[in-house]
Amino acid sequence: MPDSADKRDLEDLEARLKAAKARHDPEPRQVAVSALAQGTRHAFEIAATTIVGGAIGWMLDRWLATGPWMLLLFLLLGIAAGFWNLIKAVNKEAAVVRERDNQRLREQAAKRDDQ
Repeated sequence: MPDSADKRDLEDLEARLKAAKARHDPEPRQVAVSALAQGTRHAFEIAATTIVGGAIGWMLDRWLATGPWMLLLFLLLGIAAGFWNLIKAVNKEAAVVRERDNQRLREQAAKRDDQ
């Protein structure tokens, strides 16, 4: 029969395991909040680059008297820059997810090899 010291060690181990799982597997709410924050950030980036591009084009049109052409050109460049930043961010996140999946597969293969 286990003594009280063994029981405390087992409870301590259990608490440490729960803490480790919490660090590696975030709660769904944390994941949702993080995704919402990233989505909001990217939406503001697209809006900001579009506004800045439009403003630059508008100022160039006034300075060069070219009509709406610079406004349209820089507005499109601003939109393209915003979406380019979004594509880069999505590709970066996809690489992180791929690496995490590959790591899990390597760990599972190592466990199978050990058995």
